[in-house]
Amino acid sequence: MGLQILGWTMVVVGLIVDAWGFVEFPVNEFLKSDFLSLIVSGAVLIADGLAVLKMPAWLTIAAIIVATIVLALYIWSFRMGIANTLISYIIMLAIVGWLISLLLK
Repeated sequence: MGLQILGWTMVVVGLIVDAWGFVEFPVNEFLKSDFLSLIVSGAVLIADGLAVLKMPAWLTIAAIIVATIVLALYIWSFRMGIANTLISYIIMLAIVGWLISLLLK
C-alpha cells in the first residue's frame, strides 16, 4: 500500500510539474533550459512513479524513452562542447539501456 501511494504521488507531482511548465512559459521558450528543466523533472518523476507502481513494462519503457528524449534536448540546450555533449549522451543512453534491460527481465 505504501509503494502505491508513493508511485501515484510521483506520477501526480510529475504531471503537475509538467503542467506548471506549460503554463509558466510561452511557446517561444519551449526549447530553453528553464522550461526544459521543468519538463525533464516531470518526465523523470512520471517514469519513476510508473516503475514503482509496477505498471506494464511497455508503459514504463515508453515513459523512460520520452524522458530520455526530453533530457537529450535539455543537454543540447546547454550548448556545451561536442565532447561534453557526446559524453553526456553516452552516459544517458547507458543508464537508459540498463533500466530498460531491468524491466524486460
